[in-house]
Amino acid sequence: MKLQSLSDKRMDDFEPFVYTNELIPEEITKETARVFVKLETRKYNKPTTVIQFSDPKGINIDEIAKKLKKKLACGGTAKDESVILQGDHRDKVVQYLVELGFKPENIVMQ
Repeated sequence: MKLQSLSDKRMDDFEPFVYTNELIPEEITKETARVFVKLETRKYNKPTTVIQFSDPKGINIDEIAKKLKKKLACGGTAKDESVILQGDHRDKVVQYLVELGFKPENIVMQ
């Protein structure tokens, strides 16, 4: 039986550290993340609901935006570390975020 040395193996295929989102489960980050829900006025005095996440590393913001838009029947987008929804939906957003697994004490309405 012949032992192979490291020089015999291809080093291109060797990755000692693989970074994935599996290291931070989404449920744990949802329980610990602080969420800020506030109302802003945009162009032409149109109200928009802005949801900002303090630590969005393990949170899929695009998926949350998609679910909120579908549930609230409104337009919106996910930009940077926040979700922007058209209209004043602060109360409904807080209720739905609790249903998604966020803790109510970590949700701050401004």
